[in-house]
Amino acid sequence: MTNNNQSFFKRTYVRIGAITLALVLLASFFMGDNETTEAVEEATAAPRAVSLHTISEDNGTAVRTADGSAFIVRAQSGGRVDRVAKVGDTVAAGATVAQLENSAQRAAYIQAEGAYDAAVAAAGGNTTSQSTAKQDAVRTWNNETVSTAQIMHTSIDTYFSLSRTSSITGFRGLEAFGEAGAFNERRVAIEETLKAWERDAATVTETNAATMLSSLANDLSVIGTFIDDLAALVPQQNVDDSYTDEQRSEDIERIAAARASITASQRSVDAAETAMTNSSGSNAAASNAQVKQALGALESARAALGKTVIKTPVAGTVTAVSISVGDIINVGNDVVFVASDTTVETENTVTVPLTAVKFTPTKAFIFTVEDGKLVAHEVETGLVTNKSIIISGAEGITDIVIDVRGLKEGDEVVTQ
Repeated sequence: MTNNNQSFFKRTYVRIGAITLALVLLASFFMGDNETTEAVEEATAAPRAVSLHTISEDNGTAVRTADGSAFIVRAQSGGRVDRVAKVGDTVAAGATVAQLENSAQRAAYIQAEGAYDAAVAAAGGNTTSQSTAKQDAVRTWNNETVSTAQIMHTSIDTYFSLSRTSSITGFRGLEAFGEAGAFNERRVAIEETLKAWERDAATVTETNAATMLSSLANDLSVIGTFIDDLAALVPQQNVDDSYTDEQRSEDIERIAAARASITASQRSVDAAETAMTNSSGSNAAASNAQVKQALGALESARAALGKTVIKTPVAGTVTAVSISVGDIINVGNDVVFVASDTTVETENTVTVPLTAVKFTPTKAFIFTVEDGKLVAHEVETGLVTNKSIIISGAEGITDIVIDVRGLKEGDEVVTQ
């Protein structure tokens, strides 16, 4: 073979080798890019944490009359009647036919909502600065001391005599069975605590917030026990001309509302303490438990408030009214009679957070979690407010995802 031929083949091999190397590098580049894309997709597909909302029926309780001509709507809660429908009113299924005085339940709900919001904020303690947590703690101390003092002075002091200088001078209104003096002494001691709070209000700072919250938690525990003992007296009272069933109902409602407010304050203080702990990098599990506890309290308060609004589960015309404004009624009392306009006896509706409904151009859905994945359920929608919406078609469903924004059916999720 001549030198020219050898040189030609050598150049050819070099060219082939260079082309082969380029192809290998190019393939490696695209394979590497695919691996990176797959890694990103895998990270993106990680299960998302979601919270659940427990739903309950909004409609009232009704039974058909003996002759089958109408339905009797009955109360699901007791209390004083604030308003009621009139004979001849036409009502839709789920419409309000009566409402009980519910300022106490509404206040308890608002406090529970605040406690839940505080707990959710506490759960994000890893991203919340300790300074912010301390500021929230100071705010919580101020809010709950003022709220508790107001409860004592407006509700609990119904049972205590006051002197012209506003000092506690005696127990009244309930038979204390030999414990009137002890109740009076305990109330006087609590008043000293309230005065101490008033003096300390100007001295609570981020520096001593943790200590002040701990002390407040102890004080609220003492006050809660005092109210519990006061509540225990009511069922023991003898009903006669001087103490009627109506007074007993009022006492039960007043003291229960006061206790609910104290309980809500205790939860707010607990949440603030948890937020401070979490902001310094401590146990996240305790924080999540606090969220669940606060959510349970919020749902309970929401249900209690909802039961003070008496609704009819059937559409029709009000043919008779069994109560009047100002009456004190109990659970199960007849409220109104409704002659149904249709053969459909009930239309089950529920109120859920607005964020729990996923809308498309033609449909609406709620999501449940089954085996770690989202399952969509089509629903019909009704009245919308700034925070909630009435839906129907959720029969048999208990827990739904509370915030469906950015979610779709089939997504993998974990509940928290």
